[in-house]
Amino acid sequence: MKLNFIGKSLMFINLILLILQLILMGTFGGFYYYPFLNLMVPFIVLINCLFFIFWIIKLKWPFVMFIFSILIGHTEWERLYKLPNNAIPVSKGLKLMSFNVRLFNSYNWIDKENIPESILSFVNQESPDILCLQEFSKEFSPSFEKYPYNYIQSSSKNGQNGLSILSKFPLYNKGFIPFENSNNGAVYAEIFYKRDTLRIYNLHLESLRINFKDTLLTSVNSQKFINRITNVIKKQEAQMAEFEKIDKNNLHPSIICTDLNNNAFSKIYKGIKNKRLDAFSIAGNGLGGTYNLANFPFRIDFIFFDPKMEIIDFNTYNINLSDHNPVSAVLRWK
Repeated sequence: MKLNFIGKSLMFINLILLILQLILMGTFGGFYYYPFLNLMVPFIVLINCLFFIFWIIKLKWPFVMFIFSILIGHTEWERLYKLPNNAIPVSKGLKLMSFNVRLFNSYNWIDKENIPESILSFVNQESPDILCLQEFSKEFSPSFEKYPYNYIQSSSKNGQNGLSILSKFPLYNKGFIPFENSNNGAVYAEIFYKRDTLRIYNLHLESLRINFKDTLLTSVNSQKFINRITNVIKKQEAQMAEFEKIDKNNLHPSIICTDLNNNAFSKIYKGIKNKRLDAFSIAGNGLGGTYNLANFPFRIDFIFFDPKMEIIDFNTYNINLSDHNPVSAVLRWK
């Protein structure tokens, strides 16, 4: 059970990473001075899990540090991982789906034919009442005939690409929130549901634009990468402020479908979510990854809903029709 010098060194590194994990996950309050580090939470958790397995295999006592960290920060873990729930929902409610469709594969990123038709088939099979699509393309979109009401808005003047809200319910009081110097934005509309008015937001924040060419192996590249990510997050914060200007004047319960382009441990997540509930954190399953970065599942697509509602069901769909996985939630009034 005793540790040699190497074991003590590894234990010290593990301890530092566990403390950092708890801080970044918000166990001791929000930590947003270095937003790049908040993005790294899933990777830090993965490293700590590997340490835990290592200590278990070696039958060394430091494995208890990981268990202790879970006991301290169990509430925050719900934003990262949910244990499987095999209960079958029996109640019906309002079903919403959020999906970044990546322009319906208009540039053939996926080597597969008929992506728009496959997306249409998937949507018709799942049959959400409200469908919020990011990176919507007017030119390549299939005909969503089962959704007679829609609000489609280009994110740039006279553009073809942007955001859409497709609905089986009539849409009222529609609006667009443009973001300065950006191809992203937000749209909203209101519906009457069960004798009450409900506002639906479809929100798409600035992309982090992380790809396989990015590297942290040299100090020069590392600093450039961190600076770029930090600048994008600052832009996201400005976009969040634009959203909040509109939302503060909203008098109705609201639901947000969003490609946040940030994770659940960020200042952006906390600000957009505000007093709403995260559908995945209550009724999700597993890691709930909606975007793969270096084969690691990140959850950057969310559905937030008003506390006046309760969730019946939540799903993350693992389908190869975009670079994002769609998510859906079934909600009802309390």
